[in-house]
This record gives sequence, structure tokens and C-alpha cells, in this order.
Amino acid sequence: MKGLLYKDWALIAGGYKTNFLFLLVFYGLLTVVSRMSFLAYAMVFVLGMYASSTISMDENSHWDAYAHTLPVTPGQLVAAKYWLTLLLTAASIPLSFLLIALIPNPKPSLTETALGLAAATTVTLVYFSFVIPLSYKFGAAKARSWVSVSILIVAFGPVLLFPMLPEAVTAPVKNAAAALDATVSSTWSETTLVMAVVGGLLLLSLVFVFISWAVSVRLYTRKAY
Repeated sequence: MKGLLYKDWALIAGGYKTNFLFLLVFYGLLTVVSRMSFLAYAMVFVLGMYASSTISMDENSHWDAYAHTLPVTPGQLVAAKYWLTLLLTAASIPLSFLLIALIPNPKPSLTETALGLAAATTVTLVYFSFVIPLSYKFGAAKARSWVSVSILIVAFGPVLLFPMLPEAVTAPVKNAAAALDATVSSTWSETTLVMAVVGGLLLLSLVFVFISWAVSVRLYTRKAY
């Protein structure tokens, strides 16, 4: 497993070192000068993207045909991609904190930062939970395109559709949301609520990752190289 991780890390370091340094400087300057904290959150997704790019590199170099001759199981070969994604995502969190810390006052609160990073981490891990198995099924390029389009539809479709619905449909939803907000606000403190949301998002992300890994192993095992 260490060897597989080292192989992927060597691919990323060799192919994206200059790109990463440029993004770090560019994102850092924009974050500080423009006070755009969302760029710090975007860094989480960018580092995760580097991990998924190793699948494209493997396809181009026909690595998987060679990997089948190694004394490793399909589960280990696939798990290396997920561990790399998790490690790079984890490494991006303190980096994002650093970028936000460089923002002149007034800067985002710790609560806002924690929620932003939790949301960015969830989006990153859920995105790649779909991309990795689809990459093994259809190829990396098609997988990224399909998942990106699907996420846009799922994320923005309801936002665009909801205002078009009649009041008879939207009113109960708004009332239920208001009641839930009032209940949560009166029962939980802000700190407790933030911790619960952050923990729930991270747990949801890990569930997606585990299910995705199990599906990817089955797809990888059946695939002919």
C-alpha cells in the first residue's frame, strides 16, 4: 500500500508541483487582497482534484495492466486512490486555515470557517465518491464530465425550480423549515449546532467514500486490462 501511495504521490509531485505553487500564491494573494474566503475553501477541492487525476495518468500509461502482475489485491489498488484523496483533503484543511488567517480584520469567524471547510470537504469527498467508480467504468474524462453536470443539476435545479412552484406547495415547506429552525435555535447553542453540522457532514462524507470504495473494487475486479 505504501508503494502504491508513493507511486501516485510521485505522479502528482512530478506533474503538478509548479501548478500547485502557482495556485497557492495566486489564491493566497486573492484571498488576502480581495478578502474572498471562498478561495481558501476551494483549495480543498483543488487538492482533491490532484488525487483523481492519477486515474487519468494510469489510463494513459496502461498502469493497471502492469498492476495486475503485482502481489496486491484489487481492493488495495483501489484503496490507494481513496487514501490519497483523504490524505490530500486532510492536508488542504490547515492550508485553508492559513489562507483565512492571512485575511486582514475583519476576517471570517471560527464558526464560519469551520462550516465552510466542512462543506468544502463534503463536496470534495462526495464528488470523488462518484468520480472514482465511474472512472473505472467509463474512463476518467467521461466520469468527470457526467458527475459535474449531475452535481450542477442536483445543486441548482431545486433552487431554480422552487420559486416556480405554486404557493400551495412551497408554503408547507417554508413553514416546516421555519419551525425546524426555531426548534434548533431554542434547543442547541451555536457551538453545539456547529459541531453537530460539521460532524454530520464529515460522517456523511466518509459513508459515501466507503460505499464508493466497495463499488469501485467490484468494477475494478471485473474490468479487463
